[in-house]
Amino acid sequence: MESKEDKSLALHSRKKSFSYAFNGLAILWKEPNAKLHALATVLVIGLGIYQNVGRQKWIALIFAIALVWITEALNTAIEKLCDYCCVNKIHPSIKVVKDVSAAAVLLAAITSIIIAILVFLY
Repeated sequence: MESKEDKSLALHSRKKSFSYAFNGLAILWKEPNAKLHALATVLVIGLGIYQNVGRQKWIALIFAIALVWITEALNTAIEKLCDYCCVNKIHPSIKVVKDVSAAAVLLAAITSIIIAILVFLY
């Protein structure tokens, strides 16, 4: 059985984890593409409300939106790590890592556009 002190430490640890996550969101928001993703998110949600899409279509839209945001967050983390590791020089392997990471965001965005077309036009 956990003591009160153990539970208190665990709760404090959880609070810190959330604090780090919200800090990560703030960092992500400062990225140039975040504003574009936010605009697309608002437009898709607005269009979904306007067209009164059903539950299954909302699920598809939410997953598409999340896919883009999650890949953008991972891309940002990878790029920051690469920049930290390779200050003052761009190693060819690091360029590949950054390019592939950016490609993941592009693929997520293309997939999301296809989902939006299927949801809103069919």
